[in-house]
Amino acid sequence: MNAALTQDRNRSAAKISDEGAASSAVAWETAQDALARLCSASLTGEAHALSGWQAACPASLAALAVRARMTSPCMRGFERAGLVPPVPVAEAAKAARTRSAIANGRVMALARLAFPVLARAGIPAIAFKGPFQHRLLHGDPFFCRSGDLDLLVARADFEAALAALEHEGFRQRAGTSAWWTGPLGEVHLDHAGGGVIDLHHRLQQPGCPPPHDIGAFLRDPRRELVGQVEVAVPHRPQAVLICALNFTKELVHRHPSARYAYNLAAGLLGMSAEEHRQFAQLVCRQRLSGTVGLAVALCETIFGVSLPVVPPLERRAPPEWAHRSALLAMVFEPDAPATLWPRRRAILWAMCSGAPGAQRAAEFSREAARMIASEALRRSVPVEG
Repeated sequence: MNAALTQDRNRSAAKISDEGAASSAVAWETAQDALARLCSASLTGEAHALSGWQAACPASLAALAVRARMTSPCMRGFERAGLVPPVPVAEAAKAARTRSAIANGRVMALARLAFPVLARAGIPAIAFKGPFQHRLLHGDPFFCRSGDLDLLVARADFEAALAALEHEGFRQRAGTSAWWTGPLGEVHLDHAGGGVIDLHHRLQQPGCPPPHDIGAFLRDPRRELVGQVEVAVPHRPQAVLICALNFTKELVHRHPSARYAYNLAAGLLGMSAEEHRQFAQLVCRQRLSGTVGLAVALCETIFGVSLPVVPPLERRAPPEWAHRSALLAMVFEPDAPATLWPRRRAILWAMCSGAPGAQRAAEFSREAARMIASEALRRSVPVEG
């Protein structure tokens, strides 16, 4: 069961003997660097951030941007630098934009359906990702394709929310188990007319410190109109904290996470001074200064930008395992044979709050136990879906 904390790495790049595979790995590394530089130009508007991007193969860059769902940052980087994107990149971005319009339009239609259902049941909920987040952070609800509508409700309301949505034609996906609804805190609901709702009562998965007070995200949310339907969404400081949670969660579980890092960086750079003050207070109240400190340090390394951090938050140095080339592989190509990972416990330790010592050790022990318990439950029940 300790494998949940000790699984550490893919095959070493040194063990790749095929020359073609090695050549391909170099091409992808160059594309990763180029895409990160484009993201930096998109975030800062500084053309010098793009120095050296021309070394990337345009086809490889386009393919990576599509796979990472980062064609919009890519195109915005070219635009802000005053450069014309290569044809393969422009064509890939145009096709991705079409897919985003279709998928995100479906998500907003699901929100128009779901929120009146939950309101009639007296259940507070927020839509905390997807096109609503994109509009807040990037000014564009179609900035990135979203596959489903993510809704957060209180743990006490989870079963009632599930019943209300099922009454309206949603059905739990086959294979949903106690592992999904318990440690992961979510369930996937398919609608006969198309579309998926991910109903959550948690914002973080085992292996990462969770927020101390989930209810704070549900009290007095911001409101948006989708047609004539009122949709509840997080305020900007809450949305930026959720970006940090999403980034660290995807990183720990070895999923492509670059777009989540970009969202966090954009959110931090887009906040006002007052919003930064509110953000810092929120992070401390939720006992997530370690998570945010690590996420900020990694974002700065990946994109080569300086992100604002205000007291009582403190800037953290990146861990020794987080040098840039390794990080680029982790966030863009987590499953590639050449991607070398630190142990999961090393990432968890870096996310824990407080100075090294008893306080951080206590948080580490608590979260390690939660992760091991989750792994035990996962192995004991079917988890399809």
